Amino acid sequence: MPVNRPAPSRLTEHGLEPIPGLPETLPAGEVLLWQGAPAWTEIAQRVFLIRWVMAYFLFLAGWDLLNAALQGTSMVTAIGSAVTLMLVGSLAIAILVLLAKVTAKTSVYSITSRRLVLRVGVALPITINIPFAAIAGANLRNRKDGHGDIVMELLPSHRISWIALWPHCAGWSVGRPKPMLRGVANVAEVAKILGGAVASTSGAGISRSMAGPEAEVPGGATAMA
Repeated sequence: MPVNRPAPSRLTEHGLEPIPGLPETLPAGEVLLWQGAPAWTEIAQRVFLIRWVMAYFLFLAGWDLLNAALQGTSMVTAIGSAVTLMLVGSLAIAILVLLAKVTAKTSVYSITSRRLVLRVGVALPITINIPFAAIAGANLRNRKDGHGDIVMELLPSHRISWIALWPHCAGWSVGRPKPMLRGVANVAEVAKILGGAVASTSGAGISRSMAGPEAEVPGGATAMA
């Protein structure tokens, strides 16, 4: 069973943290159940859409070559233009990969026995506390490689700024942002931990979304989505 142990504060790029990802020592009776971070590959693919960016520049380069062949213009010029486009595309992808790695490195998700804590932000890091009492329900998006997302639905009385959350929120629901644990490894196990903690605190549970009907995660209470 998890036990809190006093630990000296550590100086990180986010200031003094008694536990990395948490701004202060947990109160008596509250324990840390899990900590993790998004995979940078998930951020790169699903936030910055690097595959689509790559496909876009490949299309432009191919179009230049095809257009030159159809119109009978100089293939040397067309190849030079295509190479330039590919170099620009490679630079764009490199920048997006760097942003994805920095975003993943500066993000820490924590599940305690009472709340969900998100320490996020690159230029302006912030800590977002979401008590289980504020969670109306949550959905699990599980992918074949074991990575996935857990999307939280908050009660109407609890709101968080979309700008503060991004990219750790689902879709473009600016009016009612849905915080999420994005691109987490072994997401099914994480969902069980979160579902059990939420159920023991508020009686809510987590439903599973796998491109099909939603079902209750084992160990949780009645699913709310």
